[in-house]
Amino acid sequence: MSEYKRNNEYLQQARQEEKEVFLSTLCTLAQIDGKIKPEEMRFIETLSQEMRQELEPQFFTYTPELCINKVSNITERRLSLELIKDMLIIAYTDNDFSDSEGHFICSIGDSLGIEPQKIGEISSWIIDHIIWLEQEALIFEETKHKGE
Repeated sequence: MSEYKRNNEYLQQARQEEKEVFLSTLCTLAQIDGKIKPEEMRFIETLSQEMRQELEPQFFTYTPELCINKVSNITERRLSLELIKDMLIIAYTDNDFSDSEGHFICSIGDSLGIEPQKIGEISSWIIDHIIWLEQEALIFEETKHKGE
């Protein structure tokens, strides 16, 4: 997941409230299927550091409904699109895109005023990126070493 190009400018310029909503929404998504995977946690922790925003424990206790209501505090469209992108990255992390994840992402997108077609475009871009990374690993004979 770390291979994705991050647009730090939008994240760092976000208001404090937007940063909190952004991270808490990702935390809620990560736990929506009942278990936070290590790679999801690494992604969120790295993002938190890049945003210069502390990762608060209560971010993992928010309900989807609370996030859907709070997400309207994100006012910049580009930041909204970045949130959808990061949500999709997390959802695809474990190769098991659940119905609950999809429903939550669509609800967040709706609350942000992001068209379903745009969410589909971002999703396709993420999938294409995953395929390219897998092809790169095959072409360059990349294998994980024990302990990685």
